[in-house]
Amino acid sequence: MPETAPVKRAAGRPGEWRRAAIVLLGAAAFGVAFALFARLMLYHFYLRGSFLLDSGLLGAVMWRDDAALNLPPSLGGESFFVFHVAPVLLLVGAVGHALALSMPQVFAGFVGLAHGLLAAAIYWLLVGGYGMRRGWMPPLAALASVAFAASGLAIAIARYPHFETFGAACLLLCLVGLVLDRPIVAGVAFGFALATREDLGLHAFGFLVVWLALNRLRGTPWRSDRRLLGFALAGLLYSVLALLAQHLAFPGHSSFARVYLGDPPYAHLTARLVTSRLLGWAYLHAGILATAAAAGLWAVRARNPYTMLGYVACLPWALLHLFAASDLAGWMVGYYGFPFLIAMAWPLLAGLIKRRQGTEAAGLAWMPAMALLGLVAIGLLPIARDYDPGRIAIPDAFLRAPSLALQRSTDRAVAAIAAARPLLG
Repeated sequence: MPETAPVKRAAGRPGEWRRAAIVLLGAAAFGVAFALFARLMLYHFYLRGSFLLDSGLLGAVMWRDDAALNLPPSLGGESFFVFHVAPVLLLVGAVGHALALSMPQVFAGFVGLAHGLLAAAIYWLLVGGYGMRRGWMPPLAALASVAFAASGLAIAIARYPHFETFGAACLLLCLVGLVLDRPIVAGVAFGFALATREDLGLHAFGFLVVWLALNRLRGTPWRSDRRLLGFALAGLLYSVLALLAQHLAFPGHSSFARVYLGDPPYAHLTARLVTSRLLGWAYLHAGILATAAAAGLWAVRARNPYTMLGYVACLPWALLHLFAASDLAGWMVGYYGFPFLIAMAWPLLAGLIKRRQGTEAAGLAWMPAMALLGLVAIGLLPIARDYDPGRIAIPDAFLRAPSLALQRSTDRAVAAIAAARPLLG
């Protein structure tokens, strides 16, 4: 026995090194995506100069040590919960204060975290679901993960910085956990998604309901879908309760009525408005429409209708914005397209759903990563322009972040100007 023990340890060593390398590559994918978008936000605040609505407002809300998330007096002083039920921002603020970060650094770290989680979800899906664990495949999975987190749609959202990408990333992690039968991870990610915005439960309900509906059409037994149904109903219940609580706490305030319905409801709608928006979408949302078309071809090629379910689930969201009262919402620019990040990742989920049902044989492990890189490339085609009020130049924003010295000197200057407000009038 003593002679065989070293042999066993030596035999086990390659597997241990492989697991460590896989974990390190996943951490690297998360870290690269985090760094790229944190740098982009620092560029936005310190080099270009951010705007008040909404990155300045959100940065101030995250940075304030206030349980009610009250806005600064210059922005009305009311609670941010009037607009969105976003308790996750309380945690963001607490972490920022514990680390003694500046307001732009807190915002940059949060946006970086959101994109890092997008990369982590895709990496887990490729490595844990498709078995990309050997040789050159883990680096390919890491590359595809970072590419997804920095896709054309992700950049378009980041050019009008907001906080919804975090909710999309957490919901994607939840869906990956459900596909890979990791209910604890799925539940934790689901909780963070719901805490990001009051309507994230409705988005979760939409994605899960179309998944359940196709399962029914294809004869999947109900007992195998109990977990999906539970998550779907939990999302619906949470959003209904959150919206009801918001209405009771802040009567007379409704972001939904202001942004989407108008006053009187839908009085703004004309055939000309809807037509112009549809034509505008063809130009503004090439990253969504082109990838949706590619996913449709993928579905036909793979004979897998699950591939298109993500885009089907987003149709109510798209119609809601097409008829919206607000022009920004009506054009669905910037962060308004955040659910389509999940739709873009759905073809990878679809392949595993079919495999788990035993109706599709495993193919080449690296093919899903290459297909995802193809979708990302299609979404980056220069056939449209993003909504870019902050003039965030890519790749300059990724490559030219402000130095710590510049950040500190800027923070001191801003603090001095704020302190001198009585003298300035």
